[in-house]
Amino acid sequence: MNSIIKNFLHTIIIFFIIIILFQSEILSDFIWALPDPFGDFKAPINWLECHNLGFNLLTLDKIDCGNGKNIGQFNYGYIFLYTPYNEALDFFYRNYLPWILVFLFIFFTTIIIKPKNKIETLLLYLALLNPSTLLFLERMQIDCLFYLAIILVIFNRYYFINWALGIYFALIKFYPIALLISIFIENKERSFKKIIIIFFSLSVIFLTILFFHFDEYNFMINNMLPGKPGYHFLYSLNSLPKIFKYIFEIKYQILLLIFYSLFIFFVVKLVKKMNSFETLINNSLFSNESKLFTISGFFNLFLFILVSSYVYKEVYLILFIPFILKMKNNKIRIFEIIIYIYIARYLYIFLYSFINVNDGISFEDGKRIFSEYFLITIFIKSILDFILMIFMVSLLYIKTRLYIHHLLKLR
Repeated sequence: MNSIIKNFLHTIIIFFIIIILFQSEILSDFIWALPDPFGDFKAPINWLECHNLGFNLLTLDKIDCGNGKNIGQFNYGYIFLYTPYNEALDFFYRNYLPWILVFLFIFFTTIIIKPKNKIETLLLYLALLNPSTLLFLERMQIDCLFYLAIILVIFNRYYFINWALGIYFALIKFYPIALLISIFIENKERSFKKIIIIFFSLSVIFLTILFFHFDEYNFMINNMLPGKPGYHFLYSLNSLPKIFKYIFEIKYQILLLIFYSLFIFFVVKLVKKMNSFETLINNSLFSNESKLFTISGFFNLFLFILVSSYVYKEVYLILFIPFILKMKNNKIRIFEIIIYIYIARYLYIFLYSFINVNDGISFEDGKRIFSEYFLITIFIKSILDFILMIFMVSLLYIKTRLYIHHLLKLR
């Protein structure tokens, strides 16, 4: 069967499975499903509606836009309020755009993974139908746009569109600034001088926008910090310190130092082992798979290591898969191991998510009490995350070093 037809068939099958799951009660056993899907996507539309009606969103007070419905606190960058909005667009945004994004998410993920055998097909279905990804789609975080933007940046050759998306999304949430890494990797033949000129020009544009909206962004930074996950549905290097703090009551800052040091130690060790096939990595440095890995790698670096993220943010791990499969096809054992870690982890997430949802939280003297099997479950998930990200950060370090060497040769 033609690969394009196969990929489209996979897309249709997965899309209809998701539609069925969204209508069933099964989903609520694995994620904290909202009464209506796409709740996190509709909240920003409420902000656009209120802004269009003339209400000030830069406030810590509850906002009633005149329809008796209080909306959540505005916590995007101010540039988001320049998003086109009217009544017709409001209807489109609420009723059609989320489903279009779900379809595009599935379709382009299938296109970049392009499964060729049963193992790769299993990996595709697990990547798209595991509870973390379903939570991501059911809530429809703005990260769906960031995810699709990464793929667009890799394949689009009208580079100014890539740069505009990078600036726009970075002014909504800071970490999509990683999209602008495309400046350094999108064109292998681009001279070092041109790279510097582009980087400087875009920096001026970015800083100019911040300057003209300084008060708005200053208010956002100081007052509109998003919520952080606790022990449930956590995707972070901080998860192991949190667990050990709860069990052994050791000071959290000491545990952070220990686990971050361990993480760096293992990354350094693995980098040394991976140097043996550095030439092979270098030969595919400017492939689309490699570029996907690099940009999504910096997304994950921020979301996993620098902050505490909700588990649906791990969706960017999917964008590592095409490069891992490409390297695995060169019969390198370590990449075969990574694929099996992916599969084991995605399978385990079903158990992890079920216990997250169904394990009740009890209190003693006002203190949260977690069951032993809940702690064991989240500990195993945290270990799997820890191991997988050691592999990925090691690869990201090697690839970044190779990109820098290439740039220095262009001088």
